[in-house]
Amino acid sequence: MFEGSACERLTCPNDCSGRGRCLSSKALAKMQDPGVLRKASGCTSAEICNDVSCTVRNYGACSEVRAYDTPWEAEQFFGCLCDEGYAGYDCSIRTCARGDDPLTGSQNNDVQLLECHADFGTFTLSFRGETTALISVDASVTDVTNAINALSSLEGQQPKVAVSWTSGVDRACISSGNNIQVTFLQDFGDLSLLIPDGTNLGQTSGSDTPLITAQKVVTGDKESDSCSNHGTCDEAKGICQCLDDWMTSDGYGNAGTRGDCGYRSAGTTSTCPGEPACLGHGTCLGPPTYRCDCEAGRSGPDCSLIDCPTGKSWFSFPTAENSAHSEAECSDMGICNRDTGQCECASGFDGAACQYLTCQQDCHGNGECLSMATLAEKKVLNGDPTPYTYGSDPNNALTWDSDQVFGCHCSDNFEGHNCNLKSCPKGDDPKTQHQDNEIHQLSCTDSNDAGSFQLGFRGQFFSVDATSTAASLEIALNDLSTIEMVSVSYEDPNIYAGAPSLDPDALQLCRASEGLVNIEFMSPTGDVPEMSITNSVDIDGALTITTIQDGSKEYITCSGRGLCNHSSGLCDCFAGYASSDGQGNIGSRRDCGAKDPYAFDS
Repeated sequence: MFEGSACERLTCPNDCSGRGRCLSSKALAKMQDPGVLRKASGCTSAEICNDVSCTVRNYGACSEVRAYDTPWEAEQFFGCLCDEGYAGYDCSIRTCARGDDPLTGSQNNDVQLLECHADFGTFTLSFRGETTALISVDASVTDVTNAINALSSLEGQQPKVAVSWTSGVDRACISSGNNIQVTFLQDFGDLSLLIPDGTNLGQTSGSDTPLITAQKVVTGDKESDSCSNHGTCDEAKGICQCLDDWMTSDGYGNAGTRGDCGYRSAGTTSTCPGEPACLGHGTCLGPPTYRCDCEAGRSGPDCSLIDCPTGKSWFSFPTAENSAHSEAECSDMGICNRDTGQCECASGFDGAACQYLTCQQDCHGNGECLSMATLAEKKVLNGDPTPYTYGSDPNNALTWDSDQVFGCHCSDNFEGHNCNLKSCPKGDDPKTQHQDNEIHQLSCTDSNDAGSFQLGFRGQFFSVDATSTAASLEIALNDLSTIEMVSVSYEDPNIYAGAPSLDPDALQLCRASEGLVNIEFMSPTGDVPEMSITNSVDIDGALTITTIQDGSKEYITCSGRGLCNHSSGLCDCFAGYASSDGQGNIGSRRDCGAKDPYAFDS
């Protein structure tokens, strides 16, 4: 599911079944059809000309697409761009012919207008990412027609387009401009724009500007329905299963070779398909179309197909600069079973719409499977809770995955991407010397002995009374799961239990003349976060906690002198090293943090 030297890439499911290209989200964005983005505005002089006089022309401006390079997954999520005739998250589905419903009338083919100003040179036209051979300015209507009809990106039977231009003109381009009209005969609906490239066009007269532009003059409004809405697609074979008396057409209601169920071979249509009409899951619109207006969640010519839930697409073309993941059936990571309306998700994905990238092995029962939004709230830095918000703004395209990508938040003593590894003890490296434990100093002044406060470390807090002692504070701190061992002592070495001539409040943490106690971290070692004070009540003087000595010791797995056995959670110490007390002496921590005196003396 993941690959790369650091397992940083989500791979293409089933290697696209050998029927597509495995691309990153960033690379997919570059494969967009610029004609889709330009079909409303056209490719005009406003885009092509870099200056008012159009002496510098940039046809590449009409081929620009929306970039997708800023979001974190742009080069980490890979998906399938399927070959023509295939679809699905792994390109395992065969697509079927699409066509116009012949029962709907008064509709138009898509018509586009090219205007070519030149008297020498060549140009090309691109449609759905495929480019024609070079077309000369001297080309005839037939030459231009043949060049466009040769594009495999056009659907249906020949002829696929009809070309005409200004009466009396015998060549594609003339100095004053020739209007070339291209009518699409076999591709229906609102089509992509033909993208011209006139980089190699020229004008003999230096005062004339060579230029070719494109725009729509009629937006196609015929249907481009799967199987012409008179059949259902067999997605295993890519063949339309036509309703009774319907068969393949020429795109105009006559018999043909499109394979689209657009020809009524016998009888007339006088009712909607299905028994009862629309199978009781839609409304029959009656004559002349007799189309079923299916209820929500149903589709197909007779409403027999059950739609699947939708979710944010995992892999799709951008809808704006650096913004993608529009709604898609099964989130583009599952196959819809149209008999049940249930998504059959790709491995590693879950949810009714395959909208969740799940935790592997359910974290082995050693952690919680949480969304990115929830994991952000549980962020810690050096053991201290440092919560973030991630995905709180639904309009932020960069955090689209906040409720879709899930990961394991491991319980204490477990680690790994799926919490299957037992953690080993950490400690100070016994070979490094002249290092210090961290020491925090608590200062508290209170004259009435009635106050209290809460003291915390790495998110865990407990109550402390003004009359508490160093000994009771040490016990309370060592009870915290975030602390292994601390030593608490009075700053004044003359203060200790049983010392002669002590003030009545000498052992208290909070004294009328200021109490000072030092808290030394024996484990964890290293530079730990400073303790914090909250909820002070009735402390009538100063109350502070400060770091008076930064910890400089290591706190690393097996003290850097052994290897962690993640199956047992125990350190396998290197020769000469043994379990320590956290301070370099022999002890019971099993952390390889002490030199073995017997090994070194031998």
